[in-house]
Amino acid sequence: MEIENHLSRNIRFLRKSRHWSQEELANQLQIKRSNIAAYESKNVEPRLSLILRMAKLFDVNMAELIHTDIALNGGVRQAFQQPEPDNTPPLFSAALSGQISAEALDSFVEQSLSVRKMLEGFKIFYEYKKEASAADQSSGSAVDIDNFLDLIGHMINLNESLIDLLRQNDAEE
Repeated sequence: MEIENHLSRNIRFLRKSRHWSQEELANQLQIKRSNIAAYESKNVEPRLSLILRMAKLFDVNMAELIHTDIALNGGVRQAFQQPEPDNTPPLFSAALSGQISAEALDSFVEQSLSVRKMLEGFKIFYEYKKEASAADQSSGSAVDIDNFLDLIGHMINLNESLIDLLRQNDAEE
């Protein structure tokens, strides 16, 4: 199953919804304006770290920024609103209150397992990259790779904990 990438369209949409020029967005991200133009025209995809910075800047979930057409899904209204007081994601909140169907829960768990496989793939790739860069002592990237591997490990653990919690809650009902 191929996942559609809406990143370039979302960058342009979110930038324009904030009434920023490409230059203003580039300044916010401390990059060149030509990079923004390339990202918006699908000529180049930004690095993962820059996508994360954009998600924070636009106050949207990184997965939404990449995989959801924010303009069509009304996500921008949600992105610019103040967060709910408890900040509990709707699916998680519904699952804990027993208001979610078994099919929706199964679908969420299936998607979470898919995310886990992706994270494990990143982990393997960056462990390899770390080994390859160990030979090049002049590179300072080993620390960055260690930090990224730690982040991936935490995300995998969080993902597993969430799945276990949802399954446990489902079993109690």
